[in-house]
Amino acid sequence: MNEAIQSKEVRLVSEGGQQVIPTIQALNMAIEMGLDLIQISEANPPVCKILDGGKYKFELQKKEKQNKQNQQTIETKEIRMSITIGENDFQTKVKSAISFLTKGYHVKVSVRFRGREITHTNLGEELLANFCQEVSHLVKSQTKATLQGRILSVMLMP
Repeated sequence: MNEAIQSKEVRLVSEGGQQVIPTIQALNMAIEMGLDLIQISEANPPVCKILDGGKYKFELQKKEKQNKQNQQTIETKEIRMSITIGENDFQTKVKSAISFLTKGYHVKVSVRFRGREITHTNLGEELLANFCQEVSHLVKSQTKATLQGRILSVMLMP
């Protein structure tokens, strides 16, 4: 803005069109109008406009705030199990996953292997397959089961 513009020439964009003029001349034009010379983009030469500096900053802040409000954060809920889970506990986990999925959350279902259980990853894969089958009517897409260390997990999206 104003004296902070370092280049010798600028491309001044105004109602009359574009013109390449020396920076000093563009600054003088802005001062005569009682406004500021603002660099809009980094080009060669830089593109500048003559605007009210405070109003321009306010508009940028307003635009950033609006973009921040429009962002959607996707929350993920995690359900942990082990391969020795009982049938009733399994059904309880399925019910909680169904409630999370109906509320719009992504659900990460993970099976933790303890000690020598890691040699039976096929049991964990079967458990996850049964779980996915139980909630398949609510799931739009799911990732393939992945083993990371001692945890086998799958992501379910409503």
